[in-house]
Amino acid sequence: MKKRVIVVGGGYAGVKALQIAAKSNLKVTLIDQHSYHYLQTESYDLVASKIPIEESFIYLPTLVKGINKEFEFIQDKAIGINENRLIGEKDSYEFDYLLIATGSVTRFIEGFAKKGKYSLGVKSLRAALKVKQFFEKELFDRLEPNVAKRSFNIAVIGGGLSGVEIASEMQNFFNHYSKNNALACGRIKIQLISKEILKELPLKVRKRAIKRLESLGVEFVPHLVEKVEERIAILENGERLGFDFAVFAGGIAPSPFINSLDLPKNRYGFLQPDRFLRVKNNIFVAGDCAELKNKGTPIPPTAQTAEKSGKAAMLNIIRAASNKPLKSYKIKLYGLAIALGGRYALNIAPGGIVIEGFLAYLGKKGIEKFYKLPLKKRAALGLNHLARCETPKKPYPQPILAQ
Repeated sequence: MKKRVIVVGGGYAGVKALQIAAKSNLKVTLIDQHSYHYLQTESYDLVASKIPIEESFIYLPTLVKGINKEFEFIQDKAIGINENRLIGEKDSYEFDYLLIATGSVTRFIEGFAKKGKYSLGVKSLRAALKVKQFFEKELFDRLEPNVAKRSFNIAVIGGGLSGVEIASEMQNFFNHYSKNNALACGRIKIQLISKEILKELPLKVRKRAIKRLESLGVEFVPHLVEKVEERIAILENGERLGFDFAVFAGGIAPSPFINSLDLPKNRYGFLQPDRFLRVKNNIFVAGDCAELKNKGTPIPPTAQTAEKSGKAAMLNIIRAASNKPLKSYKIKLYGLAIALGGRYALNIAPGGIVIEGFLAYLGKKGIEKFYKLPLKKRAALGLNHLARCETPKKPYPQPILAQ
């Protein structure tokens, strides 16, 4: 009898785990509260209106069937675990092995938790789409003379990869928009507020990124934001910065599902797996919901990290199901690509080699397409399979024609 495996979360880790399990002898079910796989690494393009919304996600029901026609997708929100059952809002699901890959959520600072009309995060597709719509509306409104005369301040809070990419892409988009439409009006001012920019990267990379941001017109404010009130960011030094709209791209926090689990966690609430990516005998973890390390050093929570951990976790589930020894996980990252507005990027290749400009931009776009296109093809195969399954076994009766 096939072992039942449930993968919770259809993000980068969960999708990679399904691909690894495709040729195994496992009965796999993917459960996610959303029906789509959000391509979060392209959120900067979505926010700046460089890609249509359909290019920012892949439909999970068809993708799962395209990976393996015997696999199943269930849309449900996981809320807990009881013995060998995953508890969802709609139903409960029995498993032999469970892979938790629920990712993370935005860790909002005080005041930002009351996200509303003037402030949003970009961790989810829905939030990124709202930022995009707000930004486009402002550009449209500026066609009115009275509106065009005033400046508009956008605060991007957080100097990590998402914050830097979104600030640079939005500023580049507005610069291009103003030039093409010959708008002589108040400018849109973007402030990137963070103690440091890309602090986990080499100094030479950070300096180049700051230089590019400044050339676009993004203002770097080197302070932490301690609190947010309505349209005001209060900095650590007591300074108050006003804004018309704010995008929060700061830290991450565990999802409510992770918070509900009685499993090993670190002080920040993220799951703490052993060297086999287990948190319990038959429960494994992957991606942003877990604290992952390489020789004792924390690994940045990137899409690449999520994919590699998803692969390692599923391989160990396959070994466990076959009564084979498990293997310690090893995650080695192969470079990093950063979009910095327009056709400009920074690529950090293995060995610390830095490539910048248009060539780096082509490299980043190549990486994104290399990931997305195979999944799109899988989803197309899954759509064909689902269409065949839904074909009626007997043809509909022919209409009786009048003589």
